[in-house]
Amino acid sequence: MKQSNNSLTKHLYRKDEVISSLRWAIITRNLLETAFWAIEVYDSNLLEDGLNTLETLWLQVIGFGSWFALRLVLYVYDQGEVSQEEFVDLCCAFTRVKVRDSTIFHILIRGTISRIWKPCFPHSKEYSCATDAITDCLKRGKLIDAWLIGRTLEPSEQWLVLETFAPGFKKELQILKTLRESKMECLASAYVLVCLDELSWIASQTALENNEPVELGEAIEDWLLEQSMRKRRVYKPRPEALLYLTDRSEISSLKSSEPDIQENLEDGLKASEYWSEIMEPYMKNGKWASDLKKEKFYSKYFPQDIPDEWSLADREKSHGRGLGKNHDLARARFINHTLQRSKSLELWDSKFPSDIDCSMDWDSLYSVRPVLEFPMKPLKKILEIIE
Repeated sequence: MKQSNNSLTKHLYRKDEVISSLRWAIITRNLLETAFWAIEVYDSNLLEDGLNTLETLWLQVIGFGSWFALRLVLYVYDQGEVSQEEFVDLCCAFTRVKVRDSTIFHILIRGTISRIWKPCFPHSKEYSCATDAITDCLKRGKLIDAWLIGRTLEPSEQWLVLETFAPGFKKELQILKTLRESKMECLASAYVLVCLDELSWIASQTALENNEPVELGEAIEDWLLEQSMRKRRVYKPRPEALLYLTDRSEISSLKSSEPDIQENLEDGLKASEYWSEIMEPYMKNGKWASDLKKEKFYSKYFPQDIPDEWSLADREKSHGRGLGKNHDLARARFINHTLQRSKSLELWDSKFPSDIDCSMDWDSLYSVRPVLEFPMKPLKKILEIIE
């Protein structure tokens, strides 16, 4: 059964809010919250979503600030399994990445708002075709120009140019080629890779620190030993984490999701992949097998701790009022919040118009190929002497 966005997790949080909270904790380098949400992800059978979130974080925030971080995720895929402790360590390692590079995210956005464009830097060659132009731009380190010209070609043609331009990155390019379902995300990361200078590439492969602070280990031990469902719910999702990525982002601030764990708790448990499996021995044809079975279930999993008896503060740890944000506004703020936590290697203005169509459905946004006229004549600097 595929979980819905608001499916309940092990400790009755909403799935989308747990995933987005893990993302925000890593972005803000909050080690304790990262560990807490990582455990909730793992214990709620959301490992696939968690790893996908780490991949997305690498593309949008970390990039080639740490190629090693991406390799850690790929290693989990290669192994096919990971323990709770290993997953927590992996997420915490992401918080320790010192150099964060959002260049991949930058150029993806930049390409969606550049409709009419010509190279604006002096070039001495006459470009007879797009492949010549891309190659020359890459040689000059003109990443944005190479990316925008590349829009005129099919993705397969662009990969051929990149592989020819940087044969030394053959292995890495193959990794990026199949990294994501989105062809454009893969391509954008490949463009950035082949433009890296040697020192940046060497630094990007440096292993990440994995020294667990004593207080983190103690906090994790306390969480795992706590028997009360209510007391194990230490953190609540932050408003910034809810923005754009969760259902509560658009829900009116006058409405609350609290009925999910008050009036409709049993329906929520049945709809949860995690809880539905636990409830199965106690149910028959979608209903309690008997009053005794129902009593045994609640006695075992909610002993003297039923959610509809919790205080408002306790309920709001996982449920509460919406943010009431317009979808487009929320997306714009989400993009800005993401970029503020990282920086691009490209030296250009990162402010984007508020009305841009940036749904982040990159393959759709890049589906229309612009047309450039060839040959492109050389541009020359003209020095004028004013008397």
